[in-house]
Amino acid sequence: MKNLATAFIALTMVVCGSSCSTPNEPTVSGQQDGHDYVDLGLPSGKLWATANVGANRPDDNGSYFAWGETAPKQEYEWTTYQLCNGSDSQTKVNKYCVNDRKGEVDNKIALEATDDAATANWGGQWSTPSREDWEELVNACDWEWVKNYNGTGLDVKMGRSKANGNKILLPFSGYYSGEKFVKNEGMYWTSTLYETNSHQAYDARVLTHNINCNNVNRKLGMAVRAVISK
Repeated sequence: MKNLATAFIALTMVVCGSSCSTPNEPTVSGQQDGHDYVDLGLPSGKLWATANVGANRPDDNGSYFAWGETAPKQEYEWTTYQLCNGSDSQTKVNKYCVNDRKGEVDNKIALEATDDAATANWGGQWSTPSREDWEELVNACDWEWVKNYNGTGLDVKMGRSKANGNKILLPFSGYYSGEKFVKNEGMYWTSTLYETNSHQAYDARVLTHNINCNNVNRKLGMAVRAVISK
């Protein structure tokens, strides 16, 4: 019986190779700095984390960050936002600004490592994906809305790579505005500033019918899904 069990495990490893998952679970292709990733065969070579920053499992929402901040907090308002002076309509951002009406112009449009929640919390080469990274991911996979994933009561979006069939799971993580949690879709930060209004940055919005990039206020608390390069 022991020999039979050993043979079964060996056969499973051969069939699965380096990427293995059950039919309704995301694929794990490897690990970097203690965090699992999936190789979706993307042209850029980017490897996507299988779970959000701060999450213990793929269907966990994880931690919430304002754009350009590296720690969660209780209230997501301009008055608590670290990269600005003032509040509400009088807010002037003091980093990542291309509009002089919105703050101190430095023409930075992409998060630096010191302001990147993925890098700060996971270290190594992990980073928050850019708008282009998210668009590549969306176009490279076939997507399915999964309601009440594995009986957890959570809705998720499951993507299957068109290149190699590997899978990635994105929970409908919602977001924080002030102290209020809004649970109606998945909202994930990109590392890319919105060009027209420096009070805003791009997010990837996960909906039941599609995933698209939009511009939202930097003060909001949203999830982060990290990437690394091969």
